[in-house]
Amino acid sequence: MSHFEQRLETDLKAIRQWVWDLGEAVETAIGDAKKILVLRDEDLAYATVLGDHAINRDSRECDRMCHRFIARHLPGAGHLREMASTIRVNVSLERIGDYAVTIAREGLQLGGPLPEAFAVEMDAVADESLHILRQSREAFRDGNAEAAMVMMKMSRQVQGKMDRIYDDLAAADDELDGKTMLVIFVVFSLFKRVADQAKNICDQTVYAVRGVAKVPKIHRVLFLDQPDSGAGQLAVAIGRKNYSEVAEFASATPGRSDLVSAELGAFLADRGLPDEDLATEQLEAMKHDIADFNLLVCLNGHYRDYVQEAPFHTSAMNWEVEGMAPAGDRTAQYRSLGSQLDELMELVAGEHLSRD
Repeated sequence: MSHFEQRLETDLKAIRQWVWDLGEAVETAIGDAKKILVLRDEDLAYATVLGDHAINRDSRECDRMCHRFIARHLPGAGHLREMASTIRVNVSLERIGDYAVTIAREGLQLGGPLPEAFAVEMDAVADESLHILRQSREAFRDGNAEAAMVMMKMSRQVQGKMDRIYDDLAAADDELDGKTMLVIFVVFSLFKRVADQAKNICDQTVYAVRGVAKVPKIHRVLFLDQPDSGAGQLAVAIGRKNYSEVAEFASATPGRSDLVSAELGAFLADRGLPDEDLATEQLEAMKHDIADFNLLVCLNGHYRDYVQEAPFHTSAMNWEVEGMAPAGDRTAQYRSLGSQLDELMELVAGEHLSRD
């Protein structure tokens, strides 16, 4: 090995060790923040807050080390990707350190123990987020893209639990004082953000190892429509043809499910649109699945005519669709839905937008 190669490897090992040690400090801070919620230990809380100064200094030094490595060695593609990923991982770790500070400060606002039900839930969410963080850091350290992808899925499961927790919190409105409720909400959100940042670390692992940029988010869209309309089925067909790489589409109607009519089937065939698996779901049967969708799009009336309220992590909108009444002009619907889908996908998918 040449002197140049030895120097490169020495600098690379130093950066890798620095990032690992920074992650250890951040993990300790989050673990201590979790203890503060139970013990309400002021000394530990203020030590966690003050300890963040050292984390911030180490984070800034990590950034300098990475940029110095690039300037000194003018690395090839593999090492350059690793440096770019390390810089982004460093940002995620620094932010998790900030979450620990906020959790510690919020813990000091509690006037007494957490309500038992929420204490159990919080303990579980915190442990799961810490586990995902640890495994994500190990995957980055080891260059293990497969393990990173497994952790990505686990991080998404944490978000799935949050909707139920927020519903439970809203239901306990009469039992909790405002300060306690706010603390619980903020802390749950921050532990969930720990899992989100761990997912970002996994994204960077996959990029560093395989050269694959961050996988675009798959947006799940549910069209709300009336029976016998077919507009929801048409919207799904347009979406699947044009935006299958960035979104999944489904439609639902109240009272019953609907098959594709012969008239709509002929129109789909004429336009070259997919006609498989377009039957609408019965809305009432999807009661517990609504929260799995990122977007609810109402094509007939107002979305509140279909669901009492949109789940916490779901956005809802109402579209004015041309050609809906009285006879139902499929060509007008096709143009109107296509235009609005273009605008929606450009908004939510942005740079990842790709039409088939």
